[in-house]
Amino acid sequence: MTTEQTFEEAMLEYVERCKESVGAERDEYRPPGKGTPFPWSEPPYTEGFEAAVRFDERTIRNYALSAGDDNPLFIDPEYAKKTRYGCQIVPNPALILVRGAGGQGPNRPQGYPVGDFFSGVAWEFYDVLRVGTSRIRATKKTSEFFEKTGSRGRLLFLIAENNYWDAHADLIAKCYGTLILVPMEAMGGSRAMPVERVGEKLMYERSASEASPVHVKEYVEKMESQKTRRGADTLYWEDVDIGEKLGPLLHPPFSLLDQISSGIIVGQTQGPRIYTEDDDLTYEGLDFSGAYHRNRKNFGTNGSGIHPITRWPWGHSDEHADAIIAPARGQPLPFDSGVRRTQAANRLFTDWMGDDGFIRRFQCALRKPLYYGDATYYTAEVVKKFKEVQKGDNEQGGTPGTTEYNVIGLKLEGSNQLGELQMQGTVAVYLPSRESGPVQLPIPHKANPDYVPYETFYRDWF
Repeated sequence: MTTEQTFEEAMLEYVERCKESVGAERDEYRPPGKGTPFPWSEPPYTEGFEAAVRFDERTIRNYALSAGDDNPLFIDPEYAKKTRYGCQIVPNPALILVRGAGGQGPNRPQGYPVGDFFSGVAWEFYDVLRVGTSRIRATKKTSEFFEKTGSRGRLLFLIAENNYWDAHADLIAKCYGTLILVPMEAMGGSRAMPVERVGEKLMYERSASEASPVHVKEYVEKMESQKTRRGADTLYWEDVDIGEKLGPLLHPPFSLLDQISSGIIVGQTQGPRIYTEDDDLTYEGLDFSGAYHRNRKNFGTNGSGIHPITRWPWGHSDEHADAIIAPARGQPLPFDSGVRRTQAANRLFTDWMGDDGFIRRFQCALRKPLYYGDATYYTAEVVKKFKEVQKGDNEQGGTPGTTEYNVIGLKLEGSNQLGELQMQGTVAVYLPSRESGPVQLPIPHKANPDYVPYETFYRDWF
């Protein structure tokens, strides 16, 4: 591989490496390297990587509140003790802290000329996570790679499959993360874009929406009028009707603080994401002088990767929050982290279903970025009501048995103040039944559940 490539040569190499990565364990979001007290697996990583995350009371509470969810089931241990679980539980999407979905795909020091966008996630959950859960292992591999032609040209899709096991070696969840990569000719043969070409081609034409006093009044009224959560008042499957509406759940205008807060937490707990042996870690760091040396080493040569105002080297994550260099990823404004947004609507379902419901499957696709100043209205509608049987096995990681569940299928949408669709998805919620009783947990499942392909989960996956 060489740093002196044309755009076309770099893309040919990148596509070939994407194809070669299918079925292989990926490096993104691996736990701390050798020398820590946590086991370090060797290829083919069949045992997974053990994460340092421990879901104690404080971690659960902080995660829930960071996602805008103050449900006492998650943040009040005394309340949670009185529920069917007997203890505080974790919002299941918090497994993203153990090992993230999606990822950046094949990489090299100078990067490849693609703008990467985390564009969706699909979860399968088999049980609740209880306070004290730790020693969670996870594997992450590329499961699919394909190309499509969209309204904005060539798009590359990289799908990653995550598996999560608890300390008892029981499979507790599966996750599929979708990364869309947009080839950007202005980058030439690397990931950096020359100053004079920043903003040359934007994916969308947008300016920041200016909220008037009328808008602010509307936002406040919407937030204050949101339905009270159900909590301990059990919602039975028989009492739900197709066509029932949920929401709106309003998230107020997206700010810089919203943008950087999650990154600060991740940065302080995980550190630089370089775990390959023999890497030069001299001056490596996330901020201050470490960030300067790292960005200069990777992108600060030949006038590429230099900030148009400060003339200082910058990195990929800066494109999210910096209005000047957001156009380097084809965006007209600072824009959100896709992973963050996939967790934002969870409260809409947990408030509605109450303490006795269980989110079995959740899928969402991100249709448009959430830009600086955008408010988001999350709504859902009951579109299916059915029963399904889950079967498991007695192999390690599986849960034996055969159980019938009562399912509600919800269709989710998230739109901004302009009426633009930012997110859509589907949710399968298991509810207790007046006839057959409470939701039986854990859900019976095989040790190695069948793979769910992208064409199945990305739309109407109930």
